[in-house]
Amino acid sequence: MLKYWPIIRSSTCFKLGVAAAVSYVLYLLAGFLLPLLLAIGLAFALYPLVNAIAKVRVAHGMIKLSRVVAIILALLAFCIFIVMIIGFILLPLFGQMNEFLQKLPLFISQSQGTDMHDIDAMLQDPTKIPLLPSDFNMLMTALVNWAMGFVSSVLRNLVQSSLSIVQSLIGLIIVPFLSFYFLKDWRELREMAVNLFNYDVQDRAAAVIDDIGRTLSAYVRGLAKLSLISGFVISVGTASLGIEFPLVLGFWAILAETVPVVGPLMGAVPAIFIAYGQSPEAAFHVALFYLVYYQLDANFIMPKIMGQKIDLHPVILIISLLIGAKLFGIVGMVFAVPVAAVYRVLYKELWHAGEGR
Repeated sequence: MLKYWPIIRSSTCFKLGVAAAVSYVLYLLAGFLLPLLLAIGLAFALYPLVNAIAKVRVAHGMIKLSRVVAIILALLAFCIFIVMIIGFILLPLFGQMNEFLQKLPLFISQSQGTDMHDIDAMLQDPTKIPLLPSDFNMLMTALVNWAMGFVSSVLRNLVQSSLSIVQSLIGLIIVPFLSFYFLKDWRELREMAVNLFNYDVQDRAAAVIDDIGRTLSAYVRGLAKLSLISGFVISVGTASLGIEFPLVLGFWAILAETVPVVGPLMGAVPAIFIAYGQSPEAAFHVALFYLVYYQLDANFIMPKIMGQKIDLHPVILIISLLIGAKLFGIVGMVFAVPVAAVYRVLYKELWHAGEGR
């Protein structure tokens, strides 16, 4: 059996089996790993700020702030930022959200199909039977109504699955504490992770860990900038167009920006849905605004900020998003891309390790 082990280890079936087993274990540990992933993301986001604060000198340049003090100040700045977000955005957002939820049944009723009571009424009065679209305007109206009903059901399922996960995450309170130690002792933690491997593969393990760290760090920082820009532009743009709930749409745009490829569609459809409840003309203006902005975002803003941080083919991105949405809802879609990026690094470094060409 031992003499066949090199052949077995290099076979594609064995590698796929190991990848599937690791993925299944990670799936079982998802509730435990999410606070850890959030802490790592927060540490990556605050790392440049910590470095900037650590370079500051006080007392006429005589005293240099220690890294621990820099980390504490960065976390305090993050807490102040969160308080400002809650006071100036989230609380007004909740007010608009309450108003939106009160009007949601009206929006949904405009896009839902008929039920059994409607069918009975149509059988008794044939004049109530809806006509098939006989011109372009009727066809477009029917397509919009169908699309809005479909999107509303998809969003409802995504939100419900995400809430069921978030409600079980009592451990979120430990995220800032984990981030503190990741920022403070990341070199020691990296050394501990490398020392878990045999001496002959420690160099490769260190290269893999560093590659993953560089990729995720650049991605998190770039994504934070893109999300804030998108939320600001969408809030101001929809408010200037006279669309209801601009803060809700801006907050949704921030979430949608974290999802590549399908993010623009996720961000635009609810806005068009709300605008269509006001008037078809408003829906057209909103659709045109989102089309122009996301074209600028895709061709100018994103390449300038992100560059080639995540070198993944669009097909891989879409498959990752579908799997994430199916397993964990919106939360899964947010984490699908960085997880896929980690898998890509592991594939590049390990899939053909030890093989000859």
